[in-house]
Amino acid sequence: MLVLNLIHGILSTSSMSVSRLRTVGQLLGSSATVYTCPTGFEAELKTFNVNNLHTSAVDLTLKAVISSSDIPIVTTKSIAADAIVDLLNSRPIALKASDTLVATAGTASSLNIVVTVSETFTG
Repeated sequence: MLVLNLIHGILSTSSMSVSRLRTVGQLLGSSATVYTCPTGFEAELKTFNVNNLHTSAVDLTLKAVISSSDIPIVTTKSIAADAIVDLLNSRPIALKASDTLVATAGTASSLNIVVTVSETFTG
């Protein structure tokens, strides 16, 4: 599993909060936690892009685990070979500390996932 964290920089600061924009990239084995909101932060998932590196279509399932409850976001979406898909279509998802995003690929090591989140320090 390859995980890449890139901090793009601080978006804004005030006496009460600090916000930052992060991009996390990962080649999905079969199932993995793609993102976990850090302790002391709230996050807004801005983008969730998937690239199918396989020679044929691959199914993707995505769920959020919010307050220990599984919330399906995408159930068995077929992603065509060599396709790049924006799963959120510019609709952000809010996460609190310890909330996670878990993705499962129908074929191991075939989907490359890149997510961008805006994290705000809450203390």
